[in-house]
Amino acid sequence: MERKEKTENKLKENIYLFFNDYVYRTYISSAVSLFFTAVFAGYNVFLWFAYGAAWNIGIAVYYALLSGIRTYVFLSENKLRKRNLTDGQKDGERKKLFFVQSIFLFITDLALITPISLMVVQQKQIEYSAIPAIAVAAYTTYKIIISAVNFAKNKSRPNLSVRIFRNVNFVDALVSVLSLQYTLIMTFGDGIMGDMKILCAASSFAIWAFLIAISAFTLAKAIKLRKE
Repeated sequence: MERKEKTENKLKENIYLFFNDYVYRTYISSAVSLFFTAVFAGYNVFLWFAYGAAWNIGIAVYYALLSGIRTYVFLSENKLRKRNLTDGQKDGERKKLFFVQSIFLFITDLALITPISLMVVQQKQIEYSAIPAIAVAAYTTYKIIISAVNFAKNKSRPNLSVRIFRNVNFVDALVSVLSLQYTLIMTFGDGIMGDMKILCAASSFAIWAFLIAISAFTLAKAIKLRKE
C-alpha cells in the first residue's frame, strides 16, 4: 500500500512538473524527440539494406551522432539536478557542459559533409517507393514544427542545456529537409544528374554552411561563457 502511494505521489509530481516547469517539460519533449530520431536513424539503415543507397547509411550515422548528443545532454542535466548544489554552482557546471556539447555539435555538423558528398556524386539510380517519401515528409514536418515552437519559446531561456536542445532540434530539422529533398528526387524525379545535380549540390552545401555557422556561433558563445 505504501509503495503504491509513493508511486502515485511520484506520478503526480511528474505531471505537476510537466505542466508547470518549462525546463522539465523541455527534457521530456527532448526524450521523445530522441526516440523518434533514433527510430529514423534505424529506418535509414533499413533503406540502405533495401535500396543500397550510400546516402542512407551516411545520414543514419549522422542521426545516430545527434541522438548521442541528446543523450549526453539529457543524462548530464539529470545528474546535475540530483546533486546538492547551489544555483550558482549549477550554472558553473552547465557552462562546462554547454562547452562540451557545443564541441560535439560542431564536429557532428562537420561530419555531415560526408553524406552530402555521397548524395551529390552518387551515380546509382535509386527507385524508392512512395512509402519512404511519405515517411521522410512526415518526419520533416514533425521536426520543423517542434524546432520552430522550441526556438520561439526558448529564445529568452537562460538554461544552457535547454539552449543546446533547441540548437540540436533546429539542426535536426534542417538535415531532415536534406533527407526529404533527396528522397523526393529519387522517388519522383530522374535521379541526381545534369541540372538537378547542380541544384542539389548548391542547396545541400548552402544548408550545410548554415549549419556550420550555427555550430560555430554556439561554440564561440560557449567559450565566452566559460571564460566568464
